Amino acid sequence: MGNGPPPALITDLERIRAYAEGMRLVDSEGADPALRRALADFLVTRGPAVIVRWIPGIGHTLGIPAEEWHRIEVDQVAALERWAAHIADSSDITTFEHLRRHTRRGFIAQFPASRFLAAQMRLVRMLTEVLRADPGGDLGERLARLLAQEFDVRILHITDFFVEGREELLLEQETTYRRWLDLAPACIVRADLADGRVSDINTVGERLLGLDRRVLIGRYLHELHPAAERPAVDALLARTREGHHGTWDGLHLVRRTGSPLPVFLSAGPIDYANQHLAQIVYVDLSERMRLENQLVQSEKMAAIGQLAAGIAHELRNPLAIVMNALFDLRQQLGRPAPGIAEDLHIAEEEIERAQAIIRDLLEFSRTSGAEIERIDVNDLVRRTVQLLQKYLHNNGVQVVTQLGDIPPCAANANAMRQLLLNLLTNAVQAMPRGGELRLRTARAGADRMHLEVEDTGVGIAPENLHRIFDPFYTTKAPGQGTGLGLSVVHSVVRRHGGDISVESTPGVGTTFRIELPCPCHQDRLPPAPAP
Repeated sequence: MGNGPPPALITDLERIRAYAEGMRLVDSEGADPALRRALADFLVTRGPAVIVRWIPGIGHTLGIPAEEWHRIEVDQVAALERWAAHIADSSDITTFEHLRRHTRRGFIAQFPASRFLAAQMRLVRMLTEVLRADPGGDLGERLARLLAQEFDVRILHITDFFVEGREELLLEQETTYRRWLDLAPACIVRADLADGRVSDINTVGERLLGLDRRVLIGRYLHELHPAAERPAVDALLARTREGHHGTWDGLHLVRRTGSPLPVFLSAGPIDYANQHLAQIVYVDLSERMRLENQLVQSEKMAAIGQLAAGIAHELRNPLAIVMNALFDLRQQLGRPAPGIAEDLHIAEEEIERAQAIIRDLLEFSRTSGAEIERIDVNDLVRRTVQLLQKYLHNNGVQVVTQLGDIPPCAANANAMRQLLLNLLTNAVQAMPRGGELRLRTARAGADRMHLEVEDTGVGIAPENLHRIFDPFYTTKAPGQGTGLGLSVVHSVVRRHGGDISVESTPGVGTTFRIELPCPCHQDRLPPAPAP
């Protein structure tokens, strides 16, 4: 062997040789070099003929197909020669290297050890019969005794090799099973069916519960659940103990923090390493429930938007009537007193402001008729700020605009309105104690425009920045956001061939920078809609 025999094999050989000598399985005659060479010569010269007679007997008994007999004959002749080389020179351990390898990974390992040992016992018995039948006085008997001694030692080695091979196989299977268990996408717990104590849990379970496996092993399964659910868990174990499989919904695991985790579980009995266990698979439902709640919230917001649009339509008519009444009143009064004229002027301005708000609200709620339109982004910014004026004022947010000279853009109007609305409301929510909201537009090259939305809010933690555009991801408290706003912004920007980036410093604020294609040549834009 290129790198020499494994050190473990050398140790095993020395240990078994010491056993054989200590138990008097070998005697001093067996150490005679001349006798050992004679036995080796016999195995090499007479052994092949014995193997030819041996093959049909074991072939029929062990059910070996006849087409494999020749291959086994060749292999066994080579094995006999390696054994003979060791008998002639005990330092030659090639025979044991082969045996060790084949009992772990080779052809021999595919069958029970008893099959191989029985065949070897039959071969040695046939060799012994030939030795004793040969004339030559006492030499044949002496060689037969030496063969028996060497075979006894060989049997000890083969037995150890088989045991080591099976132990390695079991360890590999256990490692593979543990790897599969830990890579499973759900929490998996095994509990003793007799008393319900946890015997194992995978890494997903450790992470969900926030507890180390060593802490969880030995606890009763029902202790992983809230007190109110423990009778149900005990009933589950009782059914599993009777051999039933089942699924349960509406249960919870208790995390280290004490908070309940909604789960769906499936349980059934298994036998593992002479243990009768219940295997319970817990599926975390918190994400699904969160998404369902956010979907409900999104549907609710859509319904509220439709309701608001309907109310806005209903308000336009009475406002128009009031405006007409003010016009008639002004006509009838002619030249009213300064105080009355001022009151009429204030009333008309406020009605016009209300009508402008309603127009903007309807504009934001309507579906865009054209896929791509000519958009004045500066005007859209001003109108969005006007629409949110009361919301901004109530939250103590001051708006500063720096709107540059930019050409009109070819974009979907409804999508752009949604983009601005989402960015502005997100910025206001990031400033719970008020602050300053800065809106800037500018050219960014020949045919691109730059939009910047900057707030002085709480900022975004660095570890969360890479996820803020993920759908349904939010760091806000339940009920304060669906996690869809920035995802919609990102989608709109990408759909229009633009780029978006974000910079944020916790406690200082956040800046969103958007660049959009903004073709300035008239022939690249669709016709402007009629007023």
